[in-house]
Amino acid sequence: MQLFEDILTWGCIYAYALASILLLTGFIFNKDRMLKISGYIIVPAFAAHTVIFIMRWTRTGYFPANSEFENAITSGWFAIGITVYLFFKNRALSGVALFAVPATLLFLGYGVMKAPAPLPLAASLKSSWLVIHVLFAQLAFGAYVIASGMGLLYLLKERKHGTEAEEGFYGKFPRPVVIEENIFKFVVFGFITEAIMIVAGAIWAKDLWGSYWGWDPVEVWSLVSWLLYGLAIHLKVTLGWKGRRFAWLALFLLSTVIIAYWGVDLLVENTRHIFGVTSMPELMR
Repeated sequence: MQLFEDILTWGCIYAYALASILLLTGFIFNKDRMLKISGYIIVPAFAAHTVIFIMRWTRTGYFPANSEFENAITSGWFAIGITVYLFFKNRALSGVALFAVPATLLFLGYGVMKAPAPLPLAASLKSSWLVIHVLFAQLAFGAYVIASGMGLLYLLKERKHGTEAEEGFYGKFPRPVVIEENIFKFVVFGFITEAIMIVAGAIWAKDLWGSYWGWDPVEVWSLVSWLLYGLAIHLKVTLGWKGRRFAWLALFLLSTVIIAYWGVDLLVENTRHIFGVTSMPELMR
């Protein structure tokens, strides 16, 4: 089973790498054919990604979120899943793949080089509430990745405004105002699901550690990220931030989520959000 998972994982990585090259080539050189070919690669790669996600959950018995690799599997699955959904719903929005696919490639690459082996979950953490907490965390992350992708698409579309490229290659993508509307929708969706994630985590923490809030580094950064996205919504709705400013904001705010999900565990050793305890050789068989 481990060999099959390794083959699928590296197959996904190479497929996402190839799709990233095609997407970059397509956007840089205005080649629509490259974008179409990338779609034919991303969809089967996502199917393989889904198999990896299910296999890891089946092998370990818990929702995949117990290591950098499992976080990469899960967060990447949600990000690519939304991207594939947009492929079929509205082909004009497929440009978000330019951001979502390379991002997922890097997350998977980091995870597989960091800690790919399954780890047992501490007995105290074996709770269905873990699924709820992590599920909403990954929904928020997926929405924020798509919002960032929309932000990049907006910037590229606006930059080509009034040029021959806008009439040709970039003409297939929605008008900037439509892209901006979708950025806002995904930011709001991510903001709400991240709020549910934080509250669900607090409820779970009360039962697990005896308090709703412990100022754990991951908790703090998650709250900072949520507040900054809330500020972005406020700037958009109340102060009228729009266009390039809001697109840049959506693009760069994703870094706060990446810090919360990966950066804190990398730099801080005293966080409660490192759940693996020891290696699990029996699961490798």
